[in-house]
Amino acid sequence: MKPLIRLLPLLLLSALAVPGATPDSRFGFAGPEVFPVDQLIAHLHAADFDGDGLRDLLVVNNARSKITLLYNRTGKPPEPKAAVPVKRDLNELPPDARFRIDSIASEKRISSLVVADLNGDGRPDLAYYGEPKELIVQLNAGKGTWAAPRRLAIDDAQLTQNALVTGDLNGDKLTDLIVLAETHVWVLFQKSDHTLAEPEKAPFTGSVKAVQVLDVDGDGRDDLLLVNWEDKNPFRFRLQNSAGQLGPEVHFAFPQVRSFWAEDLDGDRRMELLTIAMQSGRAQVSNFIQKPAEPFVGALKQGQLQVLPLNRTDKTRRGSVWADVNKDGLDDLLVAEPDSGQLSVHLQQKDGALGPAKKFPTLTGVTELAVADWDGDGQPEVFVLSADERQLGVSRIEPGGRITFPKAIALEGRPLAMAVGPLASGAKPSLAVIVDAEGKRFLVTQFAGQNPRVQRLAESFKSNPSSLFIHDADQDSNPDLVVLTPYEKIKVLLNAFGKEAFTEIDVTPPGGAMEQPWFSLADVDGDGKTELLLPQKNFLRAVVLQRDGKPGDAKPTASFVVKDQISGAAANSRLVGAVPFSNGGKSPLLFLLDAERKQLSVAERDSAGVWQIARSLPLPVADFTGLRAVGLGTREPNALAFLGLNSAAWLPFSGQVWDVRELDGYESPIKDGRLTDVVTGDLNQDGRKDLVFLETAKNHLDIVTFDKGAKLVPANRWQVFEERTFRNRRSDSPEPREALIADVTGDGKNDLIILVHDRVLVYPQE
Repeated sequence: MKPLIRLLPLLLLSALAVPGATPDSRFGFAGPEVFPVDQLIAHLHAADFDGDGLRDLLVVNNARSKITLLYNRTGKPPEPKAAVPVKRDLNELPPDARFRIDSIASEKRISSLVVADLNGDGRPDLAYYGEPKELIVQLNAGKGTWAAPRRLAIDDAQLTQNALVTGDLNGDKLTDLIVLAETHVWVLFQKSDHTLAEPEKAPFTGSVKAVQVLDVDGDGRDDLLLVNWEDKNPFRFRLQNSAGQLGPEVHFAFPQVRSFWAEDLDGDRRMELLTIAMQSGRAQVSNFIQKPAEPFVGALKQGQLQVLPLNRTDKTRRGSVWADVNKDGLDDLLVAEPDSGQLSVHLQQKDGALGPAKKFPTLTGVTELAVADWDGDGQPEVFVLSADERQLGVSRIEPGGRITFPKAIALEGRPLAMAVGPLASGAKPSLAVIVDAEGKRFLVTQFAGQNPRVQRLAESFKSNPSSLFIHDADQDSNPDLVVLTPYEKIKVLLNAFGKEAFTEIDVTPPGGAMEQPWFSLADVDGDGKTELLLPQKNFLRAVVLQRDGKPGDAKPTASFVVKDQISGAAANSRLVGAVPFSNGGKSPLLFLLDAERKQLSVAERDSAGVWQIARSLPLPVADFTGLRAVGLGTREPNALAFLGLNSAAWLPFSGQVWDVRELDGYESPIKDGRLTDVVTGDLNQDGRKDLVFLETAKNHLDIVTFDKGAKLVPANRWQVFEERTFRNRRSDSPEPREALIADVTGDGKNDLIILVHDRVLVYPQE
């Protein structure tokens, strides 16, 4: 027989536990005051919505497609009683007289909501997102009234509680609105006229599950904290600089967490990080600190890896290059935006930081970029190859820094690959292009202002090359052209000094054809000559072209001689990039980019002259496909640059680095308890934030203080309710599921408000 559940309201109220004083209690609470609303209420907020000086409450009621407002009536005359008494269910508690309940129709299932002053009038406004997918901004018109909602067509935001935040992301002291999407955040900056601008996209690398905006480093400017608790590097931030621009991402390895919150707990203007471990449930408070870089390998130190997220593209390739475009002696970063037909230029600053992207129009679908002073006027040109538009163009850099739209270079056919550089010692740069004309392949070489030279290539050359580059393959001091094509032999166009035509030779790579060919150049044997590095599974082979046969043979042949082999860190390594680097006068190092193991390895020669892996460094981003040495703040290389499809990065070998430092930990004394979430607020008016943990296995509130010694000290805890008293209201969500700390009694003491089942509970502080 099903048990009969008919509890009197008074009995149900008594089942809600009143906070009991314990010997170590530091806080006293009355209550709880109980306010039934509806099932599935969420998104608890507190603010003075009607301007009467009292903090009101807000919850989202998705069961009724509305936003419920609990207007605070503390100290006001009672509301007039209804002429006809309202009949209530036996188990339903009547709302306490402290609040008057009102609502705003939302007509959607709200997944995220924020409360902030979004128009500079001092009143709290609303912004929310949900299904149907759109962003709603509803301004507070004062005295409990609301303006008509503004609807913004953002259809790619995440349908999570963490999708909306606010903060000042450009340093103008105005509150901006930030929306979390799948591959980027949308930022709606508040303008000087206090209206919200159109959304601007700020990309991020990988996946992000939550964002916060707060001052990370204590410089008085809001920064962007990005979190993905499913990743091995769950936390990363982007610091805002003095110009109001967000810097690169700085990633941190950290054990997996089930919950987190970032807040300045001690009033020093630097955030602390609160986490609850995924497996153990142990709570921890940490902070971000800077410290000197530690030794890495040889004379190098392990500086701070900084990752620059690029606008995502669905293309398989995009052009990118490091080159000095403003003639200040420092390499800048140029990145093609293949989907929008733009060229983003990040100028390097004197301190080695990259400036914000300056965008210039260019061809769409740009897959290759090159920079060289082609015409010898002292000003570099930018070459762009567009697979989509089947064009090769050259842009000029004007004195003011503007990069012109590319001027098409006349070609009889479709450009497939290009290279720019000297084809003879001391010569001006030459443009070399592989061209397809109705299925026939040609090599076109051209000096600026001169007619091109066209050479027909072999009839058997049918596949599309992935790259063309200049390299003295046979080490005869004459630069040659090398063509890499997937699953094909390597085509070498030997440059015979004094002859117009290149000698075309197809050479089998050592170990067989390459599926995704790439190359690097390095002097691996210290003879002063550069070898070609070719990948083969988990290792590289350094090769030199050797001519076979006799001079004058009708069909010249050649083969690669392997000078050395450099293995990756493990048998399952998959090397996708390599670059040599000076080691303070000793034999050079060779950095290897290992995509399979998601790490950077560095090899050096041992006493026997054999290349060995000396150190490996885990990488937070997996899509890097290339390496090169760059100078940051100097002309001489002092850092490693990474290039990828959707991100770029740099690793200096000196300077300060960021780290996460644990300050203290806390394990709840509740037997078989489970800490699920945490909120913060100043409960004892000492200027320091206290912690309230939501324990959901036994339904407790667990209060902990953060003392002046940066220690977590237990303060008070109590069970909110006994499970059996709510078995007819039980849901799948953990309880209590939300909490906040705010003064709703008007006595200057912060109170504790929580959501449990279908009701709001208020614990007034005594």
